[in-house]
Formats: sequence, C-alpha cells, structure tokens
Amino acid sequence: MIRPLPEELRGLLAQGEVLLSVRDAVRELLENALDAGAKRVRVELWGGGLERLVVEDDGEGIPLEDLPLAVAPFATSKLQDPKAIRTLGFRGQALYALAQAAPLRLRSRPRGQLGGGLLWAHGKEVAVREVPAPPGTRVEVEGLFRGRGLDPAKEIREVLRLLKRYLLHHPHLHLALFAEGEARLLFPGAGLREAARVAFGKVMAERLFPVEKEEGSLGLLGLLSGPQVSRTREDALFLAVNGRPVAFPPGLLKAVRRAYRELLPEGHFPLGVLNLRLPPTAYRLRLDARKEEILLAPEVEAFVEGALREALARRNLARLLPGPKPPAPLSPPSPSGLPPLRYLGQFRDSYLLAEGGDTLYIVDQHAAHERILYEEFLSRLREGPSPLPYPVLVEVEEGLEESEAVEALFRYEPFGRGRVRLLSAPSFLHPYPLLLPEVFKEALRGEGRSLKALLARLACLPAVKAGHPLGKAQGQALLDALLACETPWACPHGRPVLLALKEEDLIRRFGRRSGARGGGEARFRRQEENFPEAPAPREP
Repeated sequence: MIRPLPEELRGLLAQGEVLLSVRDAVRELLENALDAGAKRVRVELWGGGLERLVVEDDGEGIPLEDLPLAVAPFATSKLQDPKAIRTLGFRGQALYALAQAAPLRLRSRPRGQLGGGLLWAHGKEVAVREVPAPPGTRVEVEGLFRGRGLDPAKEIREVLRLLKRYLLHHPHLHLALFAEGEARLLFPGAGLREAARVAFGKVMAERLFPVEKEEGSLGLLGLLSGPQVSRTREDALFLAVNGRPVAFPPGLLKAVRRAYRELLPEGHFPLGVLNLRLPPTAYRLRLDARKEEILLAPEVEAFVEGALREALARRNLARLLPGPKPPAPLSPPSPSGLPPLRYLGQFRDSYLLAEGGDTLYIVDQHAAHERILYEEFLSRLREGPSPLPYPVLVEVEEGLEESEAVEALFRYEPFGRGRVRLLSAPSFLHPYPLLLPEVFKEALRGEGRSLKALLARLACLPAVKAGHPLGKAQGQALLDALLACETPWACPHGRPVLLALKEEDLIRRFGRRSGARGGGEARFRRQEENFPEAPAPREP
C-alpha cells in the first residue's frame, strides 16, 4: 500500500541527503551567508564541530516574521526560476536538515529592522522570540552527529580544506576559522593571489600565472601553473561557475589539456583555479544536494581553451634553476617569448649552454631537435600527401578501420586480400621507404592514439641523440631553429626542452653584490644557510 512518509522519516531522509559530516554543515551555512551578501564570516568549531558549531555573518539577515519558515522543508527565498539559478543555495533544505539532526539556534536581524529575532528548533519543535542583535545572522548547532564516532581532528581538517577552497572562488571575503577557541585561519579578503597562497602554499602560489579574459557575457579569472608544475590527477585544479565550486566537466578538462598541448606530459594536469562568470543559458546544473555536477555549453569550453592559449603564449615557460621564483617577463622578438640565444658550449655531448639576456639556458639537444622536427612535420602536413616515386605494398590486418592519422597522411588502394598499395604520403616520409609500411600500419592500428602522437614518435627517430658532439655552428643552428618554434618549451612528449638560471640567482649563490654590468668587484658575503658560523668557544 502506497502512503505518505511520516514527518520523522522525511526529516531523517533530508538529514542523510544534505549532511554527512561537519564539513557539509559548514558548507551549507557558508553558502547561505554568501547568498545573503556577507562580507565577513566567522566559523567556530568546538569538539571539531561535533559539540558545537557556530557560523556568523554580516549579511542581509532574516526578517522576524520569516524566521519560522527558515527551518521549514523546501522553504526558500532564493529560487525564482530553475532555469536561471543565481544563488549558491536554492533547495530550502539546509536549515531544515540541521534542525532535524540537532538543536539549532538562529539569531538574525536585517539592517532595516529594529531588534532581532531568536529561533530555536529541533525536530518538530520551533520557538521564536525577539532579542537584541547586530545586523546579520548567527547559527549555532549543538551535538551534531553525536554518537557517530567521528574524529574531531579530521572534521577540523576537512572544514579547513573546504574554507580554503571557497577562498579561491570568493577571494574578497573576510573569513575566520576558530577551533577550540584557537585561530586556524584568518583571511582579510586580500584577493586571489593571497587566497592561492593560503590554498596552495607560498612556494606553489609563486609558480601560478594569471589567466583573465572577457568576451561578451563570458568571463574568466584564475591562476594556473606552467609546465614546470603538474600532477597526474586533476585534484589540485579547481573550478567555480558564478562563485559556485563545481567538479571539472570532462569536456572542459580536455579543453585545458588541448590548451597546454605538449607542454605537459600525457595524463598530467596543471594546478590552479578557474573562476567562470556565465549567463544561465551557458550551463546546466544538476539540482541535487551536492550541486557540484555541471554541463557547459561548447562555446564555454572553446572560450576557456582560447583564454589559456593566450595566457600561455605570453609567458616565458623555461623551467627555472634552482628556486621556485618565476622569471621576470621578457619582451623578445620571437613569438614564443624566448629571447635570442647565443651558443656558449656543450656539456657531456648532451646539453647546450646558451646565453639569452640575463639568463643562462641549459638546452636538452635531443628534446630541442624533437620539437623542431615535430613542428616542421606539422607545418608540412598542410601540404597534404604527395605521390610516392613508386607504390609501396603493405600487408595489413583485416577489419581495421581508417583512423585520423591514416586519412591525413596517406592515399592508398586495396591490392588483394590483406594488402594495400600506398600511393601518396607526406613528403617528409619519402626518404624512408622501409619505414613507410611500419608508419602506415601503426597509424591504421591507432597505436599513436592521435595524429600528433604519431608525429611525435616520428620526430624522435631522426633527432640528434644525447652523447652526440655538436660543433659551434651546429649548436647555434639548433638554437636558432628552436627560437622559431611556436612552443619551444617542451618536446612533443611533454618533457622540458630547456632550463633557465637567472643571473640574480648566480649573484645570490656566489655571495656577490652585483653582476657583470654592475661595476666593481663585490665583497664576498657569507650565506648562513650554506656556511653556518662555528660556535663560539666555551669559557674555561
């Protein structure tokens, strides 16, 4: 027999849907504060939030007559049009679920109201009375998840991680976290760069470069790492849409990877944060309790990819030695941002030493030659396949379908059972008739996974190897060809091509006061971290 669920069971289901940990409770209350226009939020945890949880803000406040509705199920002032959601919360379940889980006290006053109101609620019981109160809202919950065996220390860590994430998306919010009365996080609303220092650490934050673009109703503001810092998972790459933290959609992740191209190894992702501002028509949000899954329009993915490509094109992406401090922006004539390089010598027949401005560059000769050949192959691909001097017979497996690489590289015709005859191929493959069948079969099988991956493997074969001595003219020619590349920073497989050592780092490490153009000879200055002073002798 079908029957409506009793009130107690509905409350239990709401609690289980919305609240799994103290972190969830803090997230719901923080989003309520942000929706109310709060500029300051204070979070207090006692017993990890299991004994008492307090969230106080300076937002708009709730009118006295609306306080009983604040803890009613599916009661909200936010949701007007499900197709145009403009607030972080909209389901009207958070305060109701909290009141079902534990005793809740809510004190609130709008700025235009004389005096405030105090609501006490637990289960079906609700009481409201007038009290003096400052503008804003204060919510207290006692005994949340009592008897569940949760670890207070873990709850504090999870709440701290949550608040750091929200700072990346609301960097002008004044936010404070106190655990057992001790300040664990004090952020003065100092902007995105300072929020990144809190979320990623000071060293990592210095490696992030800004990304900013406006295009019609689309906007992007963020910080991302260059190719010198990456991870094999996307767990340090954060996304928000209109201030809402969301999971990265697969399509947008692919757009980010395409923007970095070969700057990152296959399967690696940058670190950082992207804050998108989108009109309601550009995305769809899954309307569940988590509100984290999102579907973006194709034009949004193209917009983000273009913004990242532009930002990367403006950067000098040479990896630094030895410290984390990024290089000062350069303004060389090359489109990639790499300054003209003067050949200085070769180290162990594998690395070229070159001077560019005030920087010493160490160039991996094999990776550099790979990059040069790879971009040459890409350029010559635009010419299309050209007829071979004579057809080449290739034995193939039956049932294989034509791939992107085959279609772009070859023209062929069937020549009996299990055989084809190659008629045309790119001109850069013509000098390698013995290699042609293997390249064709690999392209047909899709082992290169894509046309670019196949070209990367082809570039590796004739590239100058490590251990091969190069003369001054050959070394300079290789550097000049690298300078003409669109992406000289990484080989087609994602490995770095060159490392940079700034003159200022050499000055510091040698204890000098100035460089070669500073004038005069500097006195030696002892560095404590490298040469600690000997302890003074003890008195007899």
